[in-house]
Amino acid sequence: MTSNALTITEEEEDDLVTLDDTGYDTEQPYFDYEESGNVTALLGKTAILNCRVKNIGNKTVSWVRHRDIHLLTVGRFTYTSDERFSARHTAGSDDWLLLVHYVQKRDEGMYECQISTTPPESHLIHLSVVEAETVIVGGPDVYINTGSRLSLTCSVKYSPEPPAFIFWYHDDKLVSYDRTRVGVVVSDERGLVTTSRLLVQTADTKHSGNYTCSPANSHPKSVIVHVIAGDQPAAIVHENAAPSPLPHPLTLIFPLLLFLLFPLPRFFS
Repeated sequence: MTSNALTITEEEEDDLVTLDDTGYDTEQPYFDYEESGNVTALLGKTAILNCRVKNIGNKTVSWVRHRDIHLLTVGRFTYTSDERFSARHTAGSDDWLLLVHYVQKRDEGMYECQISTTPPESHLIHLSVVEAETVIVGGPDVYINTGSRLSLTCSVKYSPEPPAFIFWYHDDKLVSYDRTRVGVVVSDERGLVTTSRLLVQTADTKHSGNYTCSPANSHPKSVIVHVIAGDQPAAIVHENAAPSPLPHPLTLIFPLLLFLLFPLPRFFS
């Protein structure tokens, strides 16, 4: 009886490739794409680009700026005169980091993480640079009557992460953590757009003034609150407070032209 068992020589066994559960060659370096994704950084802060490489062995990892093919780092060494760029790697870790300090809009674009295999293996990571924006609803002037509720809403948009804090100021005095201000409540809601609300249940004339929303990662924004005393509706006060528009120059010139073209008749000789 003949045997159908397959026999493998030592030479053929050396040529076999061992795959792990992900389907990658366990003896060759490869990228962990899930941990090497695109990055969005805040203007002026530090951008951290991560390239995770498995089974690095004796190979090295380099970072190249793709737009001008400029070599930035090799291993843990930096090869650029721009001191804002630096490499970061911890021994035994699979992560090879490129740090861009004080990141600017011009730093946007593709960055290439490269493994020194033959031929080299490359993975592109896109860096986006955004500038957070602070918005207060209803500005720049808010008019309410005494006894009404004052509600100011401040939103921080286009930030890759929620601000660590948002401070409210009233005429340069901190409101957010001032317990002496009875009836003033500040609440925050964090998310893709972080919102902070300042609420005064019963507004008085003392609540008039400049209110500033100052997030940790964005420029401050201010509004002027006018608390109107008396029974006159705030909307009317707002309308009356606006300066009257100046007459158009043509409305002044037109009567003069009529006078020159059609002089008045002479009643006296």
